[in-house]
Amino acid sequence: MEQKITNWSRFANDFEERNNYVVGKTDVDLILTKVAALEKLGNVLELGCGNGTYSKVLAKNADYVLATDISDEMVEASKKRLKTYANVKVEKADCFHLSYPSNSFDTVFMANLIHIIPCPGNAILECRRVLKNGGLLIVTSYTQKGMKFRHKIGMVYRYLKSYGKPPKGGRNFGLMEATSLIQLSGLNVVDYELIGKKTKAFFVKATVDEKLMKIIWKNDNAS
Repeated sequence: MEQKITNWSRFANDFEERNNYVVGKTDVDLILTKVAALEKLGNVLELGCGNGTYSKVLAKNADYVLATDISDEMVEASKKRLKTYANVKVEKADCFHLSYPSNSFDTVFMANLIHIIPCPGNAILECRRVLKNGGLLIVTSYTQKGMKFRHKIGMVYRYLKSYGKPPKGGRNFGLMEATSLIQLSGLNVVDYELIGKKTKAFFVKATVDEKLMKIIWKNDNAS
């Protein structure tokens, strides 16, 4: 993870502006609008908060947001940007080894993270662990799958210009691949969608269902 941490940490102070350029502000706003429409999120754990772009939106419909990132630089940038939000706390956390108790959050939110981390399924399992029964997992991430070729070329050019060569180990998830990964982790997918005009992003919502988990556990042990 160290290479990835170093790579993204370099851009902590203007991360949002760079993403707006690479993705396109119109498509970024479509995702932010989707997040803003989420209601009654309760206590939220945000993984990979970056410099707080989504944290500000989540805070409007949540009782409390714990915004976390593995990068010290991103954490510091978010603390500065979110200091006026009374219901937001920012701290460092590793999505693979969360220190929070099981069944402690109503919602876990993860934006643009699973495509850059190794073993994303393990991170999803940690999300499931810290979610309450009936809790909601929201995963969104940009994807080249579903994009027109000319739009892909433009986005790749803007990415290289803004961030340089991407770190090794990333994976370009499509909508159905992401949905399957979440289902394999034992969550019940309740909604999924591909968003965007030129640049695409998938948006998946899943819930923790303890009854479903018991059935899966029983079937796995019987096979």
